[in-house]
Amino acid sequence: MSEARNTNHGKGRSNARQQQPPRRPVTAENVPQAVEGIGRGAVRTSDPAGNAGARSTSGGDAAATSPLGERDQRSFGRGISRALVTRPTSATFNKAGSGGAPINVRSNYFQLIERPDMHLLQYRVDFTPEVDHPGVKKALIRVHEQTLGKYIFDGTLLYNTTRLAQPLELASRRISDGSDVKITFRLVGEIQKDDPVYSAVMNLILRRCMAMLNLVMIRRNYYDAIAREDVVGYPITIWPGYLTAIQHHEKEYLLNVEIVHKFLRRDTALDVMDKIRRDTRDDLQARIKAELVGKIVMTGYNNKTYRIDDVDFEKNASSTFHLRKEDRDVTYVAYYRDRYQQTIKVTTQPMLVSRPSRRDVNRGDDQPIYLVPELCGMTGLSEEQRNNFNLTRAVANITRVAPDRRVTTLMKFRRRLAETPEIQRELNSWGLQFENDLISCKGRILPPRALLTGGNRRIEVRDGDWSRSMHNTKMQVSVELTEWIVIHPNHMSQKVRSFVQLIQKVGGPQGFKVPEPHYVALQADRTGNYVTALQEELTRKTYDVVMCVLANNRHDTYSSIKKITLCQLGIASQVITGRILQGDERKQMSVATKVMTQIACKLGAEPWRVDVPNKPWMIAGYDTYHDARATTAVGAFVASLNSSYTRYNSSVKIHSANEEISPSFQDHMLTALKAYFFRNKDLPENIIVYRDGVGAGDIARVMETEVAAIKTACLQAGDKVKGGNYRPGISFVIVSKRINTRFFADKSGTPDNPPCGTVVDNTVTLGERFDFFLISQKVNQGTVSPTSFNVIHNSSNLPPSAHQSMAYALTQVYYNWAGTLRVPAPVQYAHKLAYLVGESVKNIPRDDLAKFPYYL
Repeated sequence: MSEARNTNHGKGRSNARQQQPPRRPVTAENVPQAVEGIGRGAVRTSDPAGNAGARSTSGGDAAATSPLGERDQRSFGRGISRALVTRPTSATFNKAGSGGAPINVRSNYFQLIERPDMHLLQYRVDFTPEVDHPGVKKALIRVHEQTLGKYIFDGTLLYNTTRLAQPLELASRRISDGSDVKITFRLVGEIQKDDPVYSAVMNLILRRCMAMLNLVMIRRNYYDAIAREDVVGYPITIWPGYLTAIQHHEKEYLLNVEIVHKFLRRDTALDVMDKIRRDTRDDLQARIKAELVGKIVMTGYNNKTYRIDDVDFEKNASSTFHLRKEDRDVTYVAYYRDRYQQTIKVTTQPMLVSRPSRRDVNRGDDQPIYLVPELCGMTGLSEEQRNNFNLTRAVANITRVAPDRRVTTLMKFRRRLAETPEIQRELNSWGLQFENDLISCKGRILPPRALLTGGNRRIEVRDGDWSRSMHNTKMQVSVELTEWIVIHPNHMSQKVRSFVQLIQKVGGPQGFKVPEPHYVALQADRTGNYVTALQEELTRKTYDVVMCVLANNRHDTYSSIKKITLCQLGIASQVITGRILQGDERKQMSVATKVMTQIACKLGAEPWRVDVPNKPWMIAGYDTYHDARATTAVGAFVASLNSSYTRYNSSVKIHSANEEISPSFQDHMLTALKAYFFRNKDLPENIIVYRDGVGAGDIARVMETEVAAIKTACLQAGDKVKGGNYRPGISFVIVSKRINTRFFADKSGTPDNPPCGTVVDNTVTLGERFDFFLISQKVNQGTVSPTSFNVIHNSSNLPPSAHQSMAYALTQVYYNWAGTLRVPAPVQYAHKLAYLVGESVKNIPRDDLAKFPYYL
């Protein structure tokens, strides 16, 4: 909660579901046995209330994770749409930039030196009666291998080289109940070597090979149970695994291999409930829902993961549901005992509810499922665990793999593929072979921009950090703090006053004079005490800023303070916790400097600027926050007002439909253009929008919705200001942090992280895109993660070098961190605003705060 220590530069909660390892690993040898486990998974019910369905966020088979994707699987006979081309079509366009020092790097890709050259036939496969479990589907088809010939099956589509009679119907017998299953094969397409679906087929072949390594598949990736590692002293086990993908890049098909990790906790959802019951008796059901809703659980009996959307206290493990396949009612206790040999000990426990996702509904699976908490293992780290410094450090020591270790692991994986005879036979039979070494790329090291501070001082940046240089350096633009108020618990008075003195001490040398505040001591530190004090004190007198000190990290108190100050009173607020008032003088000085800088910036100060050409451009950033319940989304938009790109106007919208693609981009841009014109008496010549990452499947919608909205807003602004003749150059850049590409530089023969400013715009980039990778940070642990920049619209005609240089420069002007970020500052500002409103405020802050970064 402490704003002074919040340096998390990632999302709060997002749609990305972090799935964890199974509590009971299933090896490749178990797969054929799936025939006997038809319908395995969460219970599918069909009671009168409509509570039915068996669904999960993971599958355990290629069927649920086909590289074709759900949309493509529904497009039988219509072909597979080609990748969206956003690269300029001019024959003279070259997306390689220039400038900077050359550097040779390797990346975590293996080139395909041989790929299939077969004419493939694509068949839609249907089962009557319907079969749910992908492993069962595969087993039912496997008995007809002599008829089908050599094939690859993803659970819905089958590819082979043998033309089957049409229509073709085959029959198999299900082991579990002895019933006959009719299998229908319908030809829906023919695949040539250069067809884009060939990548999906190669990925299916690779997944089949991965299963031969005795790895455990959890959702999309494979994990090595043998190499799992316990976190000493904590009930957590970490499993290492591999993420793999074959895709065509600039000139060649490449196999991407990334090292991933999954957490396995040894507590269940029922354990979490019991702990809440022991800790409190007030509003028990609400507290249980608050803790569990939005979390991902794993059912160890079938290795599937589910998102908890609700807790049903009306149902329990003794409740009955209708088992459709056997047309009878059965209790959950009996079902799990007979089907999975699982004994449920607590029959009165409430049931967890997992509702269908949008993809599930599109597949026709529109009913919720019910899960028994006792059988649901928790995944990820709890809030308490995330706040445990010793635990997070122990986890980081395992998951932050250094470059040399990462390369060693990648090469070991490649050798395992090459040295497993069964895998080589499979690859050879399809004509698929990979290079033995990692691919090499040419990179460039861009020089960092010098920082401009008060007194015409220039600071040359090294290794992406300048925190020490700022201690006695005047701010580029300072502000005057006249009146401020500090509200704190009475028992912390002495510590609070000492901390304020430190703020005054560190502010002076930086040109930010901090006067003595008005202190308000609370007799108790309940939320109501802060609310009352804020309403009484801030309506009695005008203050520039209010600082509230909390004894403990309480989210409800923090949220109430932010709602009152930002939405009701329109005043900047700073919230800190008693925990940051602890420690030695050196630590206290560091924290006080951060708090002082945040307060100054919230009032309009600019600690530094970056030496960039002053041009009448607007630089904007956008990010979306999704709440844990996946019911609403918050879209935040920030846009620069000055030519140094250090002052931003902000706007925020709450989307009730939980959209990722913003329906409010036109309003955001009109608000930004209005603020820009009010300050500069003109409109910007060029507009660059950095949009936080969306999936490749959403890029077309971004162009149709958000890019189009920007153009419309510009036309409307031009009608009001320039008589309709306003068409600025627009560049729209998708910025993605969650990517699987890594780069390695050579340091005396040992793989190491490339230096700050490294840009790669060839070999591993995508041929259909105008994209590049940028490494803007130095890390002291693990392998540095590059950021992907994908320019999907570029009517500003900025060349690649300009885009690369601007992106790097903007990572240096985020005032909550005296160092470079992974993303341009406007993206991080937008993230901070979206997270604050979505997680705490849950309302729109007052407009008179929009020109100040109150969200820091």
